[in-house]
Amino acid sequence: MDGSIVFFGRNPSIMALVRNQLAGAGYASEGFMDDGALLSRLEHTDVALLVLGGGIEDGPRLKLRELCQRRGIRLLEHYGGPDQLVENVRRALA
Repeated sequence: MDGSIVFFGRNPSIMALVRNQLAGAGYASEGFMDDGALLSRLEHTDVALLVLGGGIEDGPRLKLRELCQRRGIRLLEHYGGPDQLVENVRRALA
């Protein structure tokens, strides 16, 4: 896998859970709760997959979809809950 996994959400406790699940599955990842910091990361570094949490508002979600399409970054809009996260990440990267 080229690049890393980046995830974006609004709830700190869910973000910690996502980080732990991805690390437990052997994935290097980085989480963001701030739109500006995330956009800078996506524009200036190699990212293999962006995971968007279900709590992301429509405006930022649309902007991130466009950015991912333009930069060739895979996008996983994850609504399934923590028990499905790792499997959904594996499928998105396959």
